[in-house]
Amino acid sequence: MKQAMLLVRFLFSTRLTSILFIVFCVAMAVGTFVESFHNTATARIWVYNAWWFEAIMGVFVINFIGNIKKYRLLRWEKWPILLLHSAWILIILGAFVTRYFGFEGVMPIREGETTNTFLSEKTYVTVLVDGEMDGALQRKKLQDNFLFAEPAYNNFRWRSSFGEQKFSIEYVDFISNAAESLVEDSMGDFYIKIVESSDGNRHDHYIPFGEIVNIHNILFTFNNPTDGAINIEWDQTNNAYTINTPFSGTAL
Repeated sequence: MKQAMLLVRFLFSTRLTSILFIVFCVAMAVGTFVESFHNTATARIWVYNAWWFEAIMGVFVINFIGNIKKYRLLRWEKWPILLLHSAWILIILGAFVTRYFGFEGVMPIREGETTNTFLSEKTYVTVLVDGEMDGALQRKKLQDNFLFAEPAYNNFRWRSSFGEQKFSIEYVDFISNAAESLVEDSMGDFYIKIVESSDGNRHDHYIPFGEIVNIHNILFTFNNPTDGAINIEWDQTNNAYTINTPFSGTAL
């Protein structure tokens, strides 16, 4: 009982208020630097959405409410201090509502148009599990939002069941801005890389040796001459490339 009373007194003490303000300011500064060096998702995982950061604000509210009662701030002569405490409580409650009930995203609206949809800032992972149940094909959908950041320790696991069959889903790691590409290997296959920007954006394409590839309805070949296609040939002896195209163009 005595320990509980000491804990209550500490929660309502001005000393705790000072400590919380220092810790809160340091945490905000750390979050700002993390966001600058890495990205917003990393700052949210490590600081802003962390349980200890939310605990600080929760203790803030308890401390402010306790100080209002302890120092009898519900009096006219104490209204400036009461207003300051009330403002902090409202700010933290507003942050709580935004954190758990708010939505954040991007809504592109062209001139003269209307829209009722927006792109959420949250990253959703959806898994569809197909199987047979009671003699019929069934589908189970698992979906949740996650924060992924390469510098942070990312992991999640879903445990569920399909009928009587239990299963779990997990992933190994997260790679930011991952893109499909080729890795050089002396024992690998030979490819040629084609870069085009037909829609104004850069696109990379890889054509295997001796293959024909359709790129935006235009045929490209690599050492596989085909009528009507853009034929690229490589002379291995002289290490020279030639191109034969049915379209007119310029060479640089």
